[in-house]
Amino acid sequence: MNRMLPHLLLLFAVASLACVFLAFEGREASAQTAELPAGTKAAGLDPFKTSCAPCHTIGGGKLVGPDLAGLKDRVPSREWLMAFLKNPAGTNDDYAKKVKAEFGDTMPAQAALGDNVLNDIIDFMFAGGPGLTVKKLRGATPEDIDLGRRLFTGEARLANGGPSCISCHSITGLTGLGGGTLAATVGAKYTDLSNAFNRNGGEAGLRASLASPQFLVMKQVFADKPMTEEEVIALTAYLGDVSKTTAPPPGRDYFIIYGIVGAIALLIALDLIWIRRFRNVRKTLVGGSK
Repeated sequence: MNRMLPHLLLLFAVASLACVFLAFEGREASAQTAELPAGTKAAGLDPFKTSCAPCHTIGGGKLVGPDLAGLKDRVPSREWLMAFLKNPAGTNDDYAKKVKAEFGDTMPAQAALGDNVLNDIIDFMFAGGPGLTVKKLRGATPEDIDLGRRLFTGEARLANGGPSCISCHSITGLTGLGGGTLAATVGAKYTDLSNAFNRNGGEAGLRASLASPQFLVMKQVFADKPMTEEEVIALTAYLGDVSKTTAPPPGRDYFIIYGIVGAIALLIALDLIWIRRFRNVRKTLVGGSK
């Protein structure tokens, strides 16, 4: 019996370690793949919808960025993904370069969300997006294109009081002075939306971007004044129609020319209005007495 005791202790130790390992693996798999109890939702669902869904799907195909289905098996590690989410521009290993080569270096940094929220999002993505549904909007009509044009220019107001697109952007087909340039603070290419349809990955990507804007200014402006589904459909239809043309938007030189011409016209008009004004008489009287 004494001879068997060391062997029994060793067997017991191995069995204990195996149980601990299997329990840990089972808990991790359950946390990441099991369905949530009825009436509950994953902690990462809402932040994913707000910060990720405009550019990504989980099993729904590519948008502006890659489809995140199977992400856990694609990224080098969880730690790598956390670092990438915090600072995409500063992550330049081989895998990051491969992703950027295909989708561009447009991923916004998400460090402001904080580690807790980012961990929730990572858990949510690794679990396959439990509870995430993608609502399919109806197809666009010719009437939507016209409505989208009027919404863009401000002829028609957005239902929830948001500013019209022309406040910050220009686009092919505008007359007069063209549109605004406030979007240039993000990047010059974002001022002109003539190619926004293609730049955002087509209809699905652009609709997602309009429904939940990710650029800081737009995100703040539309936080309490979101566009309605019909407005998203209409603007997407209009921008898609414009993307088929090649004419450039109105040049900004027109503003300078109109300004100079307007200033000259104003000075002439003022002089004509005051042409019979009271003038200096002393010089006339002195000159007449000589």
